[in-house]
Amino acid sequence: MEKFREISIEGCTEIGRGAHGIVYQTAPDMLVKVYNKNTSLDSIRKERELARWAFVKGIPTAIPFDIVRVGDRYGIVFEHLEAKSSADYIRESPEHFESYLKQSVALMKQIHAVAAKPGELPDMKQQTLSWLPKVYKYLLENLCSKLSNFVDAIPDRNTIIHADFHMKNILICGDELMLIDMDTLSTGDPIFELATVFVSYRQFPSIEPKTAYMLGIDVETAAKICDRFFELYLDQADEEMLRDTRDKAQLLGCIRIIDYMDRHAEIPDRKKCTERCAEDITKLLQIAR
Repeated sequence: MEKFREISIEGCTEIGRGAHGIVYQTAPDMLVKVYNKNTSLDSIRKERELARWAFVKGIPTAIPFDIVRVGDRYGIVFEHLEAKSSADYIRESPEHFESYLKQSVALMKQIHAVAAKPGELPDMKQQTLSWLPKVYKYLLENLCSKLSNFVDAIPDRNTIIHADFHMKNILICGDELMLIDMDTLSTGDPIFELATVFVSYRQFPSIEPKTAYMLGIDVETAAKICDRFFELYLDQADEEMLRDTRDKAQLLGCIRIIDYMDRHAEIPDRKKCTERCAEDITKLLQIAR
């Protein structure tokens, strides 16, 4: 059986959090991502390889090194760097709010400028299509076909997307931003990326405000981040285009939430989240042209 070096995170500062683990600054020059208990070694090794692959592709991310034991969990040690969480950065320097968002949008566009080879990463459109049957049971029959047509009409692209782009996955390293949690890397149209922005800052906080506080911000700030992010990403788009893009992002985000809740019976608010997302999908499909 493989043996791993053991380290402690006692007293360490949390600087990032994703769906599968938490990133801690364990020393001035060391980061460790500690995975959830149910995360397999194969999944951890896969993320390590994806992070290395992303770095080679020019995506700003921490370089992972060895796998370690952290109590009864596993972790990955990252390259020597000192980082700060996005929430701490905004809270300590509110005057940098606008520049932080501009940097975040630039980071996203940098990722979207890179293409993967066909089949090199999971295809987010195909994944989304596979989730639709879980959504259909909450919709009227005529809306099921409308939803299917909507997803099917999204252009096929080999554009790299992070697919979990929110401030808990963005670290401040000096004057630069760096992404963590590479296990969600996929390919697809950027609208799938914008869907994660909408879900993180608008959809989830509107259902349960505590999700905004989990990001380290309040609901009002989360909404402000979402709205400004769309404005900056779309760059001089008129109000109609902004509204149409937000609606598409919300639709895709709600599909993803329903799939996630279906796979995680342990989440206390899963019924409320699922029902609210189904309601929002129905409303959006009824007003869609």
